Amino acid sequence: MLLAITYLLYFFSRLLDKSYCLLPIKMKKYIIPTLALLSASLMLPAQEDIRVDRVDFNSLRDDWIQMEIELSCEGNSAEEARDKDYVEKIKVKAYLGYTRDASARSFDYYTSEIEILIMEKGDDNNVYFYLPGLIVERDQLKTDPDFYYVELSVNGGAQKPQKVAMSSNIPNLDILNSFISKADAEGAGNEHVLMPIYLLSGSGVDLGRVSQLPAFLRREVRN
Repeated sequence: MLLAITYLLYFFSRLLDKSYCLLPIKMKKYIIPTLALLSASLMLPAQEDIRVDRVDFNSLRDDWIQMEIELSCEGNSAEEARDKDYVEKIKVKAYLGYTRDASARSFDYYTSEIEILIMEKGDDNNVYFYLPGLIVERDQLKTDPDFYYVELSVNGGAQKPQKVAMSSNIPNLDILNSFISKADAEGAGNEHVLMPIYLLSGSGVDLGRVSQLPAFLRREVRN
């Protein structure tokens, strides 16, 4: 990409050397800004295969908390993709952090992960996780966590962090990486507390407003 930009700018520079002086004055003032915009657009990062469009938290009946993650599919960018319109084996991992003791800077961490079997380019799907009401009531958790992050990976490869996928108080990668490390290291005591929607199907728990579920790939060990 950088080589292509270099050749492009070289081509225009040679063109300007020969004809710039012949251009009308009004046209000249647009040439350099146009080149700058063109080269900048070529250097923009490639779109991720799966995009996080929105993360929301909702309070449900009996104090349950629903985490809603809206996803959209941009297509498969992998060179070896079977079909560029389909993305397979999409892992969505949620990280939540709630303040336990503000003076001690201690937190309760909750993590959970699901895997989507496949999405097609243009698809919009929603993923839901739930915190049980009794946990929320016992620990007096507010609906929105103090920190959150949604990590995406496709076919085992992690996607770059997306701004929409994290809470506003995570301003840079250093803080994000610190949050993830602490959640993984200190969240073992709350393992499996944050539950994906398919574990609650038919349980009688109020799941809130649910729509556009994807096809989930479940790898639990079966007896």
